[in-house]
Amino acid sequence: MRVTIAALGLALMMAAPATGRGDAVPRLALWIEPSANLPVLSTREGVAAVLDKAKAAGVTVVIPEAKTAWGLVTYESEFAPLLRSSPIPRVSPPVEEAHRRGIQVHAAVNVFGEGYTPTQTGLAIERPDWQAQHLVYALGVVPSSRVGAVAFVNPALPEVQLYELAVIHEIVSRYDVDGILLDRARYPDATADVSDDSRARFERWLGRPVPRWPEDVVWVDSDRVIPGPLFRQWVAWRAGIIRQFVRAARQMVRGERPDLAFAAYVGGWYPTYWNESVNWAAPDARLPFRWVTAAWQQAAVAQYFDYLLVGLYYSDISRAAALRARLPAWASVEGGAMLARDLTAGATTPVGSLLLSLYEGQPERFAAALRSTRRLTGGAMLFDLVFLERYGWWNLLRP
Repeated sequence: MRVTIAALGLALMMAAPATGRGDAVPRLALWIEPSANLPVLSTREGVAAVLDKAKAAGVTVVIPEAKTAWGLVTYESEFAPLLRSSPIPRVSPPVEEAHRRGIQVHAAVNVFGEGYTPTQTGLAIERPDWQAQHLVYALGVVPSSRVGAVAFVNPALPEVQLYELAVIHEIVSRYDVDGILLDRARYPDATADVSDDSRARFERWLGRPVPRWPEDVVWVDSDRVIPGPLFRQWVAWRAGIIRQFVRAARQMVRGERPDLAFAAYVGGWYPTYWNESVNWAAPDARLPFRWVTAAWQQAAVAQYFDYLLVGLYYSDISRAAALRARLPAWASVEGGAMLARDLTAGATTPVGSLLLSLYEGQPERFAAALRSTRRLTGGAMLFDLVFLERYGWWNLLRP
């Protein structure tokens, strides 16, 4: 029997009591992006069959999106835009089915993504004053709804942060999920936000005016970002904004539900993470990068999370293979995992995350990447369910 999107969205957040965070770090986690998995998850029978396979394969945590990259929510919110009112077909598996099988559910909240630009859908479209402002070659400053598929809002705006905190609060106060996982709790890229509001906030933080804006912080040509003389201060200020939000979100989650896991998803390419301006390292981590300042170091967030999903989106498995390909050693599953372990330095547990589509048609390479991730980090996360189903790789997941 077909189940409506609204009914499944509501079921997503209805569950047995949460199991606590003593075993919060997933040994094996599975991300579930709703639209890609719609054919599988559109019936109760399909949901049950997938979770049976997940249980048999050793999956301990499933991660459905409670708030999607476009800012649409998969539950019956009192104020956030709902998927059932969107032209984008999306659906998520019910939590109670996972709990019946002893699998935890950590709800993913895409934080600062708030619009889908191809259909002009989402809060960022309705609230253009909230949109991040990007510096674009040959166009100048343009809103995020003109840059890429996901429209971002400006993380520095207090009203934006309060809205995102309200979404998280609604989930943890009303629904018995086992954890909250922040995704896109970052800036979209190094070209944002160059609005007048961000300029004023940055100048107050810096303690003096910035005479040439935005070229004193960042500039672009046709194919690259050009750091301005204040670039290091700029990325550190943005990292401080993200830290401010992460601290507030953790305090709110812990205050409402002390038992919940609190985690985040970050990219493993830390040497270039000035682009997103999230310092996901430990506060005392050694950071031998020229763009790092004391202010960046002070914006560390690793210590606020029970675990960090670290994207190891690399086709090369070993450091040696990356070097043979004339890539840095960290641009490999092994090297990225080792870097994540060193950077988090005991402040949290990194969990290596694999993009399965990188290994399409190469099950042996996927199995090797999974072994490396499990050996070097606290577990593994697989992105995404749709690829496991398409490739038939469930039998490769058992250690």
